[in-house]
Amino acid sequence: QPWIVCFSAALFFFYEFIQMNMFNAISADLMRAFSLHATELGKLSAYYFYANLLFLPIAGALLDRFSTRLIILSALLLCIVGIAGFATTHSFFLACIFRFISGIARAFCFLSSIRLASRWFPAQKMALVTGLIVTMAMMGGMVAQTPLTLLNQALGWRYTLLLDAGLGLLIFTVIFYFV
Repeated sequence: QPWIVCFSAALFFFYEFIQMNMFNAISADLMRAFSLHATELGKLSAYYFYANLLFLPIAGALLDRFSTRLIILSALLLCIVGIAGFATTHSFFLACIFRFISGIARAFCFLSSIRLASRWFPAQKMALVTGLIVTMAMMGGMVAQTPLTLLNQALGWRYTLLLDAGLGLLIFTVIFYFV
């Protein structure tokens, strides 16, 4: 059971690495959709990281105080809302806000996975478990490259991101049942 709990939670980290790296697959389409130059695209992408930077200390404080399960599910739901909003907006301003919202959620994914691992595994196994959790995240980064690019070419960036939000709902369900 410890493996199921921790790796169900680590799916959120996997999912956030897709969000972090997805601009590689959709950047040209975003530039066309929002009439952006490279600098503006960089600004749009950066909102994710601004939120992550600002909310990491808050995430740690919240995880020390409240239920890890409640925090992880709330953060994942926030991420899904951010992705769905980003996929459906035609406003650059709102796209920045939705990207920021997804970045807030990113602050919670690693910390919550490690928090659960520290409760379910002895200290002697933490390096292995942490390495496997990070490996799952890197797999999300891989999914954000060629697979997401192919999906984007087949469906367009908006439908691709809506499917991405659907994947988030599936992961939400797994975490809800196993964590």
